[in-house]
Amino acid sequence: MYGTGENRQKGESVMATIFPREEKAEQLFEKILENPDACERLKDTFYEHFPESEDMDAQMPAVSPQTFTRALFQAYQNKDLSAFLMAICGNSMFDLLRNSFLIPIRFDDKGKTNPILLTDDQGILREKLPVNVPDKVYQKFSRIYQHREPIPQMREYLAYGFREEHRYGEEDLSVESVEIGRHLGILLLYAMPEHLQEHLTDAQVYVHVWDALMRLEDVLPRAFMYYGKMQVNGQETGSEELGIFLPLRHFGDAMERNIEQANGIALGFREEMERYARSV
Repeated sequence: MYGTGENRQKGESVMATIFPREEKAEQLFEKILENPDACERLKDTFYEHFPESEDMDAQMPAVSPQTFTRALFQAYQNKDLSAFLMAICGNSMFDLLRNSFLIPIRFDDKGKTNPILLTDDQGILREKLPVNVPDKVYQKFSRIYQHREPIPQMREYLAYGFREEHRYGEEDLSVESVEIGRHLGILLLYAMPEHLQEHLTDAQVYVHVWDALMRLEDVLPRAFMYYGKMQVNGQETGSEELGIFLPLRHFGDAMERNIEQANGIALGFREEMERYARSV
């Protein structure tokens, strides 16, 4: 499906660095890494330029001075910004974009089920749920589901969705995936016409997905947008879909109105894709 890779494509321009890269810095880096006091001084110097606050201290990843220093040096040597970002803010480059609601989330990214459907195609709770669903939450969903607007190629579920951060282990550079922004909410799934996949490249579709996400965040800030092929019971649904997830915490008080707005954005996206496919 549509990519958001960080690899530079052939022919793209590369910005020159402000300072020339130091050659043969590996030996210096190794000497510093061998000295715990040196690592601590380096970390302290870096954070001197951050404003102090209790909230900020609580959110900083708990990495040792040695882990911080190793991540910094490896990022410099490998030209890998994500490696350093994980040490200072617990996010890779694309974690930052996703968690700022600037790019959509792939369905079941890297083999991890997200979102998790909690109801079936008839709006009935599934068995052996991985999360607790309070009765009042299900009753609220059930009322909304029974009065939903019939829209072709659109499905509605109670679901559990989350975002992710990636950070280092406390004492080494092993990467851990951490779920954040975990919510129960209503997931709206919109099938994309199959013939679009025959006429448009992934990159062409992704441009329109991104535009739809920006419209969604303007109207319903902090709504999740998913895209790609979902898996249900370990099987792909078959068609590409756009998903809009409305956490009950943010949108529950006026959910019917919020669903109506989400439908307008998603259906507008489908119409836009149809027009674009006919024009190419």
